[in-house]
Amino acid sequence: MPGALNEKFIKDLVDVSLNEISPENAVAMMIYGPFASGYADEKVAIDILVITSSENFVLSSSSRLIGPHRTRILMSGRKIFEMDVESGWLGGLLAENLLTPYQPLLNQDYLWNQEVKAKKRIIDEILNNLILGFPEMSKLFMLKPEYFMFEAMARRAALFPLLTYRFLNVLRGDLRERNCSLVMRGFEAAIKELSDEGKIYWADGFLKISEEYINSLRNKGALNLISIFRKIRINIIRYVLRILPSIMEGLLDDYKIYRSRSHVLREKNFGPKIGGLEDPKRYIFIPTASGVLPFNEKITVNKFLEENMPKEYALKRSIKRLGGVLNNAYKLRIVHDGKENNLVVKVFNDWYGWKWFPLALWALGTRGFAVLGRARLEREYAINMYLSSHGINVPKIIYISPGEKLIFQEYIEGRSASEIIRQVCKVKSGDERDRLLGIIRRIGGEIARIHAFGISLGDCKPENIILSSDGRIFFVDLEQAGKNGDQAWDIAEFLYYSGHDFIFSSPKIVEMVAREFISGYLEAHGKIENVRKATSLKYVKVFSFFTPPHILFVTSSVCRKIVKEYVVKEMG
Repeated sequence: MPGALNEKFIKDLVDVSLNEISPENAVAMMIYGPFASGYADEKVAIDILVITSSENFVLSSSSRLIGPHRTRILMSGRKIFEMDVESGWLGGLLAENLLTPYQPLLNQDYLWNQEVKAKKRIIDEILNNLILGFPEMSKLFMLKPEYFMFEAMARRAALFPLLTYRFLNVLRGDLRERNCSLVMRGFEAAIKELSDEGKIYWADGFLKISEEYINSLRNKGALNLISIFRKIRINIIRYVLRILPSIMEGLLDDYKIYRSRSHVLREKNFGPKIGGLEDPKRYIFIPTASGVLPFNEKITVNKFLEENMPKEYALKRSIKRLGGVLNNAYKLRIVHDGKENNLVVKVFNDWYGWKWFPLALWALGTRGFAVLGRARLEREYAINMYLSSHGINVPKIIYISPGEKLIFQEYIEGRSASEIIRQVCKVKSGDERDRLLGIIRRIGGEIARIHAFGISLGDCKPENIILSSDGRIFFVDLEQAGKNGDQAWDIAEFLYYSGHDFIFSSPKIVEMVAREFISGYLEAHGKIENVRKATSLKYVKVFSFFTPPHILFVTSSVCRKIVKEYVVKEMG
């Protein structure tokens, strides 16, 4: 250990440790803990890990005085050590000593290879949980390599709370740069291997998860804390109890060192306080129209205005609620120098109780809905960014605060498809009606384009489709959208939900709107099977609560006619 243990003493350490076994059976040896990380005091013991060539499940600990220092020797057979490195067989109790700085005493190359293996497994598990925890957003995440180090520490501390003190000591301000550099060497080597395997890749100075890797994990289960506990529970009785007193003694040393320096830490700001391990999400970033933001961003409406608008600009504002009962969306109107700027602020609260029950009852047996705020925010953000990158008009996301479950979006000025349908019912002029029906046809075509990317909108009500003042068609409220969803639902919802706009209209008008929409959908290469499914009782019954029966009948009949015409045309 540089600056702490001289070469002669280190030689004595090696000799005494080898006396525990036959020297020819030693595979590797290292110092870990306070002496390796540079925060040891005069009272703390030296921790040594000795790995033997034994293929048996050897695991033991001993303590002795070597010179002036108390020394704890943890001994492990090669087989059990490598099993813990490669699969977390002992819950990482041995492999975790490679997570923090260590000083090789014997066979440095072997220890380095095992360190990279352990950190590669850790990164793989973290990526796995990121993908399964954020199935839509994960492909957009921009990661700094340090994320994996801090996430690994957070996960270990969650399993074994006393480890928190070790990590806090390692990250102490006067040691942070040195220790992080040592720890990151292994993570960087593991990152390179995973990059060579195509699981992650570099882009604009960030790591991104490959879409192929994301797709390969979609049907797999997450390796979470419960699964790690299960491994420990199965193996702990026979093996871990042998060394638990020694491990606990080492962790208590970390606690004592931290507590003895706590007043110094407060006075000199030497790093995070207890319970304050660095938030790993600081090293996850997400793109927005305003630039790249950290994923742990927490911001309120007032703070957003303070940070992004001039003071006099932010003072003149008003907030108006948008949407219905289920959506917490607000129009933020800001006036400066006579000019008006509008934003939409969406709040993604969890749906509970009476808010959720009508929705569940309405679509019972037909489709499910995302209920939790985090899941809906994730879908809104990820699908918006995906569609935007593929040329579909969606509101720009100005800012996102995952911590507060807020999204700030561009406000789209224009008329909803619902308003256009009502105009179709009212106009007398044939030319004006044809123009409006042409818009409905274009909407059908745009939905077909979205479906071609494997996306279903999920909430395809006409009021969620806006014709802007410059004639572009925008899709808003994407919190129920997703990949590989029910595309037939989108068609059914657009047509049947709009039925309440036709209450006082003739069946001919209903037929014209449905025909134009479906024709536009099929012209843009929408799937005929989606149209066929939309006519089934499964979908029609859902909308019978608020759409008159004769409107449902006319709409579904038109769809069936078009399907028949399409089949005849294809056969001919």
